[in-house]
Amino acid sequence: MNHLSLKISNMTKLLRHTILLLAAVSLIVACEDNAIPSDKLGTDGITQSRIVYDTIQNLREATGDTIDVETALRYGYDSLAVGQTSDKEFIILGAVKGISTPYSAQYGNISPILTNKLSNRQLLCYQLKSFKRKGVKTNFTGPEQLLPGDIVAVRGKIFNRYGTPQVTDGYLVYSDNPNSGYRPAPKVILSESFDAGLGDFTVSDKVKASVDMWEHIAATSDKQGYACANQNRVAEAAESWLISPSMDLTACRDTALLTYSQYYIGSASERDEQLQLMVSTDDGANWTQLPIPSTAWRNGKIKSYIGATIDLTDYKSATTKIAFVYKSSAESALLWAIQNLRIGEPEEE
Repeated sequence: MNHLSLKISNMTKLLRHTILLLAAVSLIVACEDNAIPSDKLGTDGITQSRIVYDTIQNLREATGDTIDVETALRYGYDSLAVGQTSDKEFIILGAVKGISTPYSAQYGNISPILTNKLSNRQLLCYQLKSFKRKGVKTNFTGPEQLLPGDIVAVRGKIFNRYGTPQVTDGYLVYSDNPNSGYRPAPKVILSESFDAGLGDFTVSDKVKASVDMWEHIAATSDKQGYACANQNRVAEAAESWLISPSMDLTACRDTALLTYSQYYIGSASERDEQLQLMVSTDDGANWTQLPIPSTAWRNGKIKSYIGATIDLTDYKSATTKIAFVYKSSAESALLWAIQNLRIGEPEEE
């Protein structure tokens, strides 16, 4: 080869490399906007973190329980014998490269092929279902709900089928397809069953009695654990507050609700004065009494829980607290039991 031909060949290689480099840069820039916002997380194991898509590490999650397509395939090859299925479920992030088996109206499933977008590695999700609703996987209702190019998170077990890993018994937990039916899981700011104690709640006695007013009653075979105000019903003057930790209710996108179950034993005429619910938006510096709905009180002679729902939307702040306030006098002492408390966005219907 003469010098001129060699020079032309080298220039051709340089030009080709330059074009490839520019293409790679353009891909990186184009993918930088392809992020799943953190406010769309929280469904079925995806915690409050940020899932990022980029050209170097492909799909990955900064923190959490998810894996990418490459990791899922490697697990299937290295950890599973042919014909073996994983004991645990994985949350697998990927892009839909194509559809192996199209939408089935009869069975409501679709079999997509996931990829890391920029590699040729492929993972079949066999007969994938749509999102869980109240713990039950739902059917797809049309082919437009899962399309090539969608960025998705799939939850399911990995099955080594004839030496090729695939996802089995899976369902969607995230999709950027607006037709997918994806809805962010309701945010739960505070959850306390009182089964094992008072949790992060604290007791503040404004008027101290000879016995503790608020205490935890351990669960037995015939009842669940609960927080109880004056189980012994000692008739003496007291005022004791069961106070929640400080909560950032601004994290709730719209409505913020308090739900819990309760019962009381005693006179209905004294109930509203002695058993009260308070809220503070400034970390407990100032308190406002909230009405407890009349529907949340049963007959004061029956130990039977009934649910209470109170709207906290008007009290959303970065330092919201609630408090159950128990009062008694030398003449009257009621019993008040609380359990299964939840504060956050309304649960899915």
